[in-house]
Amino acid sequence: MTRILLLGATGRTGAAILQALPAGVEVTAALRDPADTRRLAETAASLDHVVVDLSDSENLRHAMDGPDVVANAIRLREDIAPTELIDLHERLLAAVETRGRACRIVTVGGAGALRLPGGERFWQSPAFPRATLPRGHAHAALRDHLEAGNAGDTWAYLIPPPAYVPDGPATGRWEIVPPALDETAFTDRAISYADFGAAVVEAVVNAGRGTQLIAWQHYIEQ
Repeated sequence: MTRILLLGATGRTGAAILQALPAGVEVTAALRDPADTRRLAETAASLDHVVVDLSDSENLRHAMDGPDVVANAIRLREDIAPTELIDLHERLLAAVETRGRACRIVTVGGAGALRLPGGERFWQSPAFPRATLPRGHAHAALRDHLEAGNAGDTWAYLIPPPAYVPDGPATGRWEIVPPALDETAFTDRAISYADFGAAVVEAVVNAGRGTQLIAWQHYIEQ
């Protein structure tokens, strides 16, 4: 039985992941406050919760003691540093290392990490929303960190397209686009939260690894 620790469980992507999880999976929702249990989406999986302070190494080690996979759907806000997501990933790895056994980390990525011509990233494009620029920059830094081999090979980094549709349909149909030096075409793609959440679950359950760009093949009207 796959055991999952879900970070960001009360967010929209976290909710989509919970809703897509099948029976026969054990998921523990990492919460900042016990009262947040009322915000958790329904799921067919066996659901538990744990209060986690991601800045407390001992608390984090305790939370990481049981799962086979960590699904990181945290959406950090405001003016975060470019290294913020790298630092979080490193804290998760440090907690894993105390257990003496492997644990994959599947991270919900950001479109800001997409590659454009000339070595630029999408977060540097005028088309990228200014309000989320710090998060876009941090996602590009995390992608570089992972792909450079700084976090071993037990990770997956899943990138949705810029058109990430909150109320779009759950079609069960999407495609995985391989990484490329120029990912400009992917910036015109779209996917719903529901389908992207299901794609994250597929990567979690089926041991997906590496960077994956995930989108509908064609835009689907709401």
